[in-house]
Amino acid sequence: MTKRFISFCIALLALWSCSQHDELLSTQETQKKESFLQTKTTGETPMVVGYFPSWSETYPSTSGTRLRNIPEEVTHIFLSFIKPNMRYVKGSFDIKNVGIEVPYDGLTLKETVDILKAKGIKVILSIGGETYWGSNESYDIDHQNIADFVRDFGFDGIDWDYEPNGGFQTIGEPENVERFISMIKSSRELLPRSEGYIIACAPAGCGALGRPTPYAQNDDSESPYSYANRAIITGDDLSNEYNSTSTQGYTISLYGFASTGHMIPVFRAAGDDLDLVAFQGYNTGSASQREIMYDSYAYYANKHNFKVAFGMHIPDEPWGPYYVYDESKLREYTSYVAQGGRHDRAGKGDGVMFWQLLQVSSIDRSLDGIEYSKIAYSILEDSAPITTPTISISSPVNNALIREGKNVIFSVNVKRAERVEFFINNILLATVTEAPFSVEVENLAVGTHSLKAKAISITGETVEKEISIKIIDKNSVENIPLWDASAIYAIAGNQVLYNNIVWSNAWWTCGDEPGRSDVWKYVRAEGEDGNNGNGGDNSAGDGDNGNNGGNNGGDNGGDSGNNGGNNGGDNGGDSGNNGGDNGNDTDVEEYDPSKKYSTAGTIVIYQNKKYKNKWWVNPGDYPGNPNGPWELILENGEGSTPEKALDYDIMSTYPNAGTFVNYNGKVYTNKWYVSAGDYPGKDEWGPWEIVK
Repeated sequence: MTKRFISFCIALLALWSCSQHDELLSTQETQKKESFLQTKTTGETPMVVGYFPSWSETYPSTSGTRLRNIPEEVTHIFLSFIKPNMRYVKGSFDIKNVGIEVPYDGLTLKETVDILKAKGIKVILSIGGETYWGSNESYDIDHQNIADFVRDFGFDGIDWDYEPNGGFQTIGEPENVERFISMIKSSRELLPRSEGYIIACAPAGCGALGRPTPYAQNDDSESPYSYANRAIITGDDLSNEYNSTSTQGYTISLYGFASTGHMIPVFRAAGDDLDLVAFQGYNTGSASQREIMYDSYAYYANKHNFKVAFGMHIPDEPWGPYYVYDESKLREYTSYVAQGGRHDRAGKGDGVMFWQLLQVSSIDRSLDGIEYSKIAYSILEDSAPITTPTISISSPVNNALIREGKNVIFSVNVKRAERVEFFINNILLATVTEAPFSVEVENLAVGTHSLKAKAISITGETVEKEISIKIIDKNSVENIPLWDASAIYAIAGNQVLYNNIVWSNAWWTCGDEPGRSDVWKYVRAEGEDGNNGNGGDNSAGDGDNGNNGGNNGGDNGGDSGNNGGNNGGDNGGDSGNNGGDNGNDTDVEEYDPSKKYSTAGTIVIYQNKKYKNKWWVNPGDYPGNPNGPWELILENGEGSTPEKALDYDIMSTYPNAGTFVNYNGKVYTNKWYVSAGDYPGKDEWGPWEIVK
């Protein structure tokens, strides 16, 4: 009788627990279906977030890079990691000491970010990780430096990957909680939501479950996931609270970690400042009911209006090899998120997160983080209550100024669209029914024009985007900024207006006055018609005959000619009468950023230099990128002697030792290969030595 009575009590307790669980969490199925249908055309696009470790990146090549090749199924990339205490000079594009470990320079990184954004992918800069929180110096954070870096490189926001001392063991301590709050609020102030910036974080999976010991702040008595409700929520016996490695997979063990509850005080103080919480639902032992982690974060997401991404690890997990996110688990939890969980999140833009995109599954070598992302994306798209298409204009940019006579490439990125209609000044130009969704617009008149694209789904729903562009006269100085003595001009080729003259810098400069420093090259006077020197669009070709002398021609021209150019045409002769900008190069075309150059070996002129393409060139892929398709052509012994020294170009590489360059009024020669940006005088032990 005693054993039967005990068994009866246990069964009764189990029934009571299930009843309490339903009261706390469940919503009637009919209500959930109604909610699901109500959001059918109003829901937000779900997320697939993937961490991309910068140390796994490759050099740009004809096939791109690993990062550039990430497909559009990955809607958000967390590029990891920068140092929390990084230091960065605004406008410098110098990434050598910030923690990012890509094998190329900052300008190439910016170009890569731009390429991903053109696909419609959000690119978010991840801060910290396991590596960069190991010392007190880590907390010497200059939030303005980080914001400047984000703005310069065009990142969509930041992810605080806060793991003090390389893990989550102490993250719930009051000091670390306050640090976390300060990080979020400081970055929100400098990167406001009104400007479209995303503030994200990647906390521990159990961070929204309550745990009052040893810190009472890490519990929430009003939450259904409070510590007092742990047995009800999980259905497990209290004795297994700290049994996190059992093959039985006790879910109650999620309440027993030192990191349990660490996000609760953070949400109280800074929850409204967050846009995305991508919790790390891995390295949490063997707990089996992992949807509880998502539901606990979803509870606070409804309070503070942020989105949640369920974080999974491509097998194997290094620190918690007791649970495996195989393909079946990936599908199970992605479907759970798509359906909205216990807190009716369907249609609110939640999704999944993976560490990391390049990792190959130890279970199935045909699957990696990218393939996981594609599977998840398909589930979210199929299950999510969304049929409305999305559209973004990738080219041109809004308010672009385009020279008269240049063709305009009008391109969009769309999802769930059957066709796209392109309009110029509200007149239908073309309808495109398959990718790439792009048209080429020719012969637009000088003035302002509206460009509109309308995406139409198979259900007939439409969404449109509209921008303005301005076609400007060939000789206009519009949008050329006034020279700023305090500004850093880090990239060669910036145009400025000073004393009614347009100037272009040949290398990095700050404070050097145009007309008084060799760094600034004369382009043309305001209103000049292109027949004087380098008239027109900052190019060598507009003043073909060089009337009144070209200022930046070739090596041998016009030394004493009448009105001769300062450095007349390449073969222009010593008398150089009316020496032309490019001498006998009149058949070489000026680089056109709107064109494709499909034939390798095509020669163009850009900023008074000749370049040859090594492979296919897409529109807008300007000469000067040292890792790009263009290579500089040196002729007539240019750079071979001090007398024929080249003007140093900060964007160029110098692969051949013994090349002579002019820089800051001095002549240098290189002792070995020189990378872009490694300018003369930068390092006394560097590749350059002074000749005179």
